[in-house]
Amino acid sequence: MLSLFRRALLCLLLLWLPFSWAADTGWLHSSENNHSSVRLRADTSLPGETRVLLDVKLEKGWKTYWRSPGDGGVAPVIVWQEPVKSAQWFWPTPQRFDVAGITTQGYHNQVTIPITLAGEAAAKIAGVLTLSTCKDVCLLTDFPFALTPDNSDAAFAHDYAQAMGSVPRPDGLTDNLTAGYHNAQVVVQATRSAGWQNPELFMDMPDDASFGKPKYHIDGETLWATIPVSDGWDGAGPDLRGRNLSLVIADNDVAQQSVVAITDALTVPDAGNNFTLWRVLLLALAGGFILNLMPCVLPVLGMKLGSVLLVEQKEQRAIRQQFLASVAGIIVSFMALALLMTVLRLTDQAVGWGIQFQNVWFIGFMVLVMLVFSANLFGLFEFRLSSNVTTKLATQGGSGMSGHFWQGALATLLATPCSAPFLGTAVAVALGASLPTLWGIFLALGIGMSLPWLLIAMRPTLALHLPKPGRWMQWLRRILAVMMLGSALWLVTLLPVHFSSGSTHTAKETIAWKPLSEQAIQHALAQNKRVFVDVTADWCITCKINKLNILSRDDIQAVLQEPDVVALRGDWTLPSKEITEFLRLRGQVGVPFNQVYGPNIPTGRALPTLLTQDSVLNALRDAKGDK
Repeated sequence: MLSLFRRALLCLLLLWLPFSWAADTGWLHSSENNHSSVRLRADTSLPGETRVLLDVKLEKGWKTYWRSPGDGGVAPVIVWQEPVKSAQWFWPTPQRFDVAGITTQGYHNQVTIPITLAGEAAAKIAGVLTLSTCKDVCLLTDFPFALTPDNSDAAFAHDYAQAMGSVPRPDGLTDNLTAGYHNAQVVVQATRSAGWQNPELFMDMPDDASFGKPKYHIDGETLWATIPVSDGWDGAGPDLRGRNLSLVIADNDVAQQSVVAITDALTVPDAGNNFTLWRVLLLALAGGFILNLMPCVLPVLGMKLGSVLLVEQKEQRAIRQQFLASVAGIIVSFMALALLMTVLRLTDQAVGWGIQFQNVWFIGFMVLVMLVFSANLFGLFEFRLSSNVTTKLATQGGSGMSGHFWQGALATLLATPCSAPFLGTAVAVALGASLPTLWGIFLALGIGMSLPWLLIAMRPTLALHLPKPGRWMQWLRRILAVMMLGSALWLVTLLPVHFSSGSTHTAKETIAWKPLSEQAIQHALAQNKRVFVDVTADWCITCKINKLNILSRDDIQAVLQEPDVVALRGDWTLPSKEITEFLRLRGQVGVPFNQVYGPNIPTGRALPTLLTQDSVLNALRDAKGDK
């Protein structure tokens, strides 16, 4: 009778427990978090080993984290009860999530994490799983559980082997792997005889440092990954030379877990730079030269060439001095821009090409300058020096070169909103490179822009081929005046946005543009959609050319309105920390900037500065999920 009573009491106690003891917990839920559910299974079919599978299922758009989450998040953790002393987790290859400039590493949808428990198999296993899940907000949820491991689940071995198949191997991907540290950057160099397709790098974070998003450059069988290092806040990270770097390197469905010593033997390539320095200098020369043909600079060059006709008897010496003075104005202005960029970089301020056009006072001043030049060319007034000043200049051998110097400086200022072909690449490399390289590239930009001016200075006889003075000169003055007035009116159109919300885009469009953000890109990718990114500004001439010639085309607009395409636009007309950071993370410093994402291009493909119909349509076609 006593034995029967004890058995009945035991049954009641088992029914009273908040959880049942079994080899499978079933899907566990929490009233505090209805966006995730978890399940644990345990098996003892292998002698001397207890294997556990942790299944995590997340609602669409939610994510949880890898063993090293990154700049935010918390890795899953289990506090085990006795008799479990320790456990080894095997982490599947994660994914990267970038939101508002913060990079994290983890999983979405569903993940299964294999775990092995140390020591002899325990009769019962219990503990509390703490899981961090995030979307727009982050939730930290506790899931108590209990298990009785056994070997009766025939499907467990298959599920465990499948889960281990998603865990990176210690070899099998790279032929050689090295890492170096220089100037707050870690560079990982990996070679693979089969080449690289879609490489990804995931790093374990040191306790005293934070790694940013890697930038990749593939050169044949060699992959270069450049990772910025910080202290997790705004300062530079510690010197990592001599330490070990734990990382996972993946390419398509193959992943490898490695530990590599960080040395100082590797030289960090210029951020985002796939070119040698001499090629970048050639790009800078070409970009600077093409600036002369842009509508924002051409009026000044035309006025300068027109002034040659006013030189008495077309004296070669006078022509040479005038054009050399303008060249000096261009070169000095580019050096001033280099100095400004240097100061902004050293003070951790935003750096970008043309950012002064985000300042209403600068635009107002330029409007005034252009109106004065235009009025002078229309003949409404003339600059006349007093007789005393004229005599002083004559007796000291002066020739009034300051005006020609400032013409060159004005041309440089008007050139900054123009992202001519080759210019964007050169400036992006300059602003991400060492300071000596920055100054060298800006000097090359100045020399490139000065080439037409230098040509006349070196061969003044070219001016002799210009038509002889006559009434047509008055018409030329009027044409130049109209061009100057047009530049002034264009500058005026940039002012309203500084006094009201929104930009002044006027091109015919039927695209439902959405605000640009890292989160919007990731959300679209999670839905297997394609993304077209357009970063623009009202003061950007090249942006308007792209919009009128390409983005307003009926075939382009038709593709951008397809159901699986999300069109995101970032407006940089006014200062924006979010847009500046978005561009910086992609190695860009100016607009226009266009990029395409999709199931087949998850890391994004940057488009050329001057868009073409084929470049846009081909990128959107290649990004589509259907292969």
